Amino acid sequence: MIIKSIALNNFRQYKGAQPPILFSTDKEKNVTVILGVNTSGKTTLIQAFEWCLYERVNFKTRDVLNIEVAKSMDLFSAQEVFVEIVLIHEDREFTIRRTQKSTKSDADKFKTEKSVLKIQFKEDNGEQQAVPAYECDNTINKILPEALSDYFFFDGERIADINNRGDVVAAVRGLMGLDVVGEAKDRLDPNKASSVTAKFSKELDVGSDQKNNKLKNDLTDAQTRLDAHNTRRKDAKDDIEYYERRKEELSAQILANKDEKHNQDKKLSLEKDIAQITKNIENDETRIVKDFSAGTMKFFATPLIYRAMKVIDEAKDNGEGIPEMRSAAIDFILDRQKCICGCDLIKNEGARENILYEQRLLPPQHLGTVLRTSKETFKRYLNETQSFCETVKDNHTDYRNNRNFLDAKTDELKNVSAKIQGNIDVAKIEQDYQKNEKTLKDKRDLLLKITSDIGATEKEIAEIEKTIERLTIVSDKNERLRKCIAYAKAVYEWLKVGYDKQEKEVKERLLESVNNIFEKMYHGKRHVTINDRYQIVLMTLLNNDEVKTDESKGLEAVKNFSFISGLVDLARQKAHKGNGVTDDEEIPVNTEAYPLVMDAPFSNADEIHINNISKIIPEIAEQVILMVMQKDWEFARPALEDKIGCRYSIEKINNSDTNSVIRRNA
Repeated sequence: MIIKSIALNNFRQYKGAQPPILFSTDKEKNVTVILGVNTSGKTTLIQAFEWCLYERVNFKTRDVLNIEVAKSMDLFSAQEVFVEIVLIHEDREFTIRRTQKSTKSDADKFKTEKSVLKIQFKEDNGEQQAVPAYECDNTINKILPEALSDYFFFDGERIADINNRGDVVAAVRGLMGLDVVGEAKDRLDPNKASSVTAKFSKELDVGSDQKNNKLKNDLTDAQTRLDAHNTRRKDAKDDIEYYERRKEELSAQILANKDEKHNQDKKLSLEKDIAQITKNIENDETRIVKDFSAGTMKFFATPLIYRAMKVIDEAKDNGEGIPEMRSAAIDFILDRQKCICGCDLIKNEGARENILYEQRLLPPQHLGTVLRTSKETFKRYLNETQSFCETVKDNHTDYRNNRNFLDAKTDELKNVSAKIQGNIDVAKIEQDYQKNEKTLKDKRDLLLKITSDIGATEKEIAEIEKTIERLTIVSDKNERLRKCIAYAKAVYEWLKVGYDKQEKEVKERLLESVNNIFEKMYHGKRHVTINDRYQIVLMTLLNNDEVKTDESKGLEAVKNFSFISGLVDLARQKAHKGNGVTDDEEIPVNTEAYPLVMDAPFSNADEIHINNISKIIPEIAEQVILMVMQKDWEFARPALEDKIGCRYSIEKINNSDTNSVIRRNA
C-alpha cells in the first residue's frame, strides 16, 4: 500500500478546500516531511487519515467541521466536510472519500448527518469503477485492517501504548496474512460445534432409531462444551501471562529496592523489639509494686518481730494445744459422744476428760497456744524477708536493663527511619508479590483442570464419532458425507501444521528484525526479546543472567519504534519475497508492504536516538510520512535529507488555531 495524496475540506483546522497534499512515491526518496508548530494541525492531519478510512477520531469531541466555517454559516445553511485519500494497493489505484454534511438548525446548533463513504478504483484501461456501498468497509479492511491501523498511523506521544495493546497478536497475524488462514482452520476444526466438519457429521443418516439420533445431539453438546473449554483455556493463558509479567515487574521493583527493603525489614524488627521491651518494662513496674507492697511491712517490722519472739521465748506458760484445732470441732465430738478414734466417751470418762483438757488449751482459753501460733507466724515472716532485698534488687536490675535496651533500640530506629525514603513501600510490593504468586498458582491449577477437561471432552467426541460411524447406514448420501468429512479433516490438519510452522517462523523473523533495528537505534548494551503475545521486553546481562530492565521514556520510545519498524520490515520482506510455495507444508499467504505515517515521532527520544531512528525508518518502510516539530527536525534532518521526496509546512492563518494551510516547500 502506497499513499499518493490526501485532500481535506473544512476538516478541523483546515478551513475550506485545501489543495491535495501529494506524498513522495519515489522508491529512493521515499520520505515526506510536514513541519508545523504546536496546535497547527499535525495531529489533525493524521486523524484525517483515520476518519476517512474508519470514521474514527481521538479528539475530545467528534465534531470535525471547522469552527470558523460553523460560526459563519447562515441559519438552515449546510456545509460539507470531506477527506479524500488516493492510494495504491496490490497495483490498483483506489480513491477513498468520506463526506459529512452539517446543517445549522439554530443559533448554535447543528444537525450532522451520518458520514458517507465512497470508494472508486481504476481499472487497467483507466476507467473508474465504484465499489458498492455495502462493500466499502470490507474493501478498506482488506487494504488495511482497522486492527492494524494504529501501527501505521500513530501519534508518537502515545507510542508507549503500542506494545501494551491487547490485540498485538491479532495485529501481527493480520499483518502476515495468517488471520485468514487461522479463520479457515477454525472453520474446519472437527472439534468445533459450528465448523463445516461438524455440520457434515450432523447430516449423516444413522437411521430412525431415537437413541441413535440422540448421539448427534450428544456430539453437538460435547463440541459446544469443547468450544467453551478452549475459550476458558485461552482466557486462563492470557491471565497467566499477565500475572507472569506482573511477577517480573514486582521482582524487578524488589530487586531495585533491596537496600530499602533491608532498612524497612530492620525498622519492622526494631518496632517489634521496642513493643516487646515496652511491655517488659510495664511488667517490671507491676512486679516491683506488687513485690514491694507484699514484703515491705514484714521487712521493716523485722526488729519488732525479733523482740516479740524473745518475749515469747521468755514466757513461762508454754502449754500447747493441738495445732489448727478449733473449739467448735471439740464441741462437736463431745456432743456426738464418740471420739474420732471410735472410743465411746460416755463409757470412757478418762478419754472425755482428755478431750476437755485439749479444749481448754485452745484460744482464747489458753495463752500458750496463742504464743506458739504467733511464734510460728513470726518465723515465716523472717524467712520471707530474707529474699525481699534480693527480689527488690533483681526487679530494679531488670527494669534498669530494659530501660537502657529501650533507649538503644529507639536511637537505632531513628537512624534507620532516617535512611528510608518513605515513598517506596517495599513491604507492600512484597505483599503484592505474594498475592500475585497465589493468583498465578490458582490460574495455573485452573489451566491444568481445563486442559484435563479438554482432553476428556475430545476423547468423548472421538468415541461418539466412532459410534456414529458404526451406526451410519450404507447410502450414497452418507458415502458422500464421509468423503467430505475426511477431506475437511485432512485440510484442517494441513492448515494447522502449516499455520503453526509459519507462526513460529513469523515470531523468529520478527524477533530478529526487531533486534537488528533496536541495535541500530539504541546506543547501549541492552537487547530485546518477544514473548508469546508478541510483546517485546528489554533485557540486559547481569552476572551471566538475562534480567528484565527498567525503561525510561526515551528508551521505551526506542523499544516501541523498533517493534513497529520490525512489523513494517516484516511486511515489506514478505511482500518482496512473493508467495511461492517452498514445501508441502507451507501455506501461501498474501501480504502487502505498508507505509509509516507518524505524528511527533521523536517526542520522547533524545538527539542521538532521533538521528539513529531517522537513519533506519526510510530503509525498512516503503513510504514514510512524518509530521514533525521544527525543534525535532533539526536533529532528524542530517539523517533524512537525502531521503526526502516532498516537503511541506503547516502555517496558521493570522496565528489562528482554527485556520491552517499546508504549503509545499521547494
